[in-house]
Amino acid sequence: MTRLERDGVSMQVSDARKIWNSACDKYLVNEVSPLTYNTWFRKVEPFSPDDQTFVLAVPNDVTREYMVKYTDLITNVLVMLTNKNYDVRVKVYENGIADIEESLVTNKKNKSNANTERRHQGSTLNPQYTFDNFIVGSSNGFAHAACVAVATMQGSQNYNPLFLYGGSGLGKTHLLHAIGNQVLVEHPDRNVVYIQTEQFVNEFISCIQRNDYDDFRKSYRMTDMLLIDDIQFIEGKEQMQVEFFHTFNWLFESGKNIVLSCDKPPQSLATLEERLKTRFISGLTIDITPPDYETRVAILKNLADLSNMTLPSEVIHYIANSFTTNVRELEGAFKTIKASADIGHPISLETTKNLLKNMIHPGTVRPLDPLLIMEVVANYYSVTVGDLKSKLRSQDVVIPRHMAMYLCRTKLGMTNTEIGLLFGGKNHATVINACANIKSKLESDPRTQEQLDNIEERLV
Repeated sequence: MTRLERDGVSMQVSDARKIWNSACDKYLVNEVSPLTYNTWFRKVEPFSPDDQTFVLAVPNDVTREYMVKYTDLITNVLVMLTNKNYDVRVKVYENGIADIEESLVTNKKNKSNANTERRHQGSTLNPQYTFDNFIVGSSNGFAHAACVAVATMQGSQNYNPLFLYGGSGLGKTHLLHAIGNQVLVEHPDRNVVYIQTEQFVNEFISCIQRNDYDDFRKSYRMTDMLLIDDIQFIEGKEQMQVEFFHTFNWLFESGKNIVLSCDKPPQSLATLEERLKTRFISGLTIDITPPDYETRVAILKNLADLSNMTLPSEVIHYIANSFTTNVRELEGAFKTIKASADIGHPISLETTKNLLKNMIHPGTVRPLDPLLIMEVVANYYSVTVGDLKSKLRSQDVVIPRHMAMYLCRTKLGMTNTEIGLLFGGKNHATVINACANIKSKLESDPRTQEQLDNIEERLV
């Protein structure tokens, strides 16, 4: 490595470390539990290989598995600190700084030969999400078949756009990544972009601040396939909707594929422009519902096979009957059992019931209080209590935050001011709006009522 290369690498590491230390000291230490922070966050060595990427280098796969769960939180914190929407990645570097330096030098050499107009290609696709490891059942079979058809270009124009909708943790994100990964396997020259709507919006806001829209438009309109996750986050953003409308039309009229995911059908996006709604439903719209019992069993068996574990049938059936809402719940329960097995505890039905009792019926362990409500809601939606208290505004956090506020109001009779203070100092108007939002959804959306029923069962 030349001196110039060493100097460049040193800056990429030291600058990233300053940002990371600030993120930890000002935000992250208060957003996660002390145990989580000291066990996992302190093992991170950050570096930034380019202006768009922030890498969290960790020493092993176990640390990576835990840190990946917090990438959305970290992304939002970095936006608040730097006003930049980094692509946050977690990677294993067993030899620490030596591996990091080698990676940075290699990245610099490759970057000089890269085509900058294709900087998005496969950049945020998770290679672990493929069609091969997606468990197909009655609840998602149609969606899976349509996604395979789009990825293999079989009748894909008839499915353009493809709009997938359903609750959190049902596999929508997995399918979007699987489409992108399959396309790049069969057509490595294609420009495939996967992006979460929140990141898409943040990039657009940055363009407004710079008064420079050309790069933003070019980077998305030159794609061969656009995969956008959680499109509901575009609601209420008028300028963003106008820009996306023109990008959508450009791609559609150019014969490029567009795949969207959402937590509700297009017609239920109340503040979405009508012209966007009509375009979203002009292709193929598919509802993904919670997995049935057989699919839940298949998912658990697949997780056990991938981990080289043997789960007794009674344990599988107990978990499948206890976690019925989404796949993330099943994965969380399995990881709890696996962690116990990894430290030498035998896997039995009795052990499983004891390990999962707080996740299934935490109310049997201690009386109902605000913290219990927050913990149960956070576990149900696969977020953290810190997320509920934070300023994060993504739908994955807003919906559980509103539900927890609603339950504190209806179950405990807390005042709006008390609830606001509990949830990180929110004002009473925010609490009023949250409770009204849940009440409205309960009257119009059966899925919200089902979620509330499931949560209340766990509070008994």
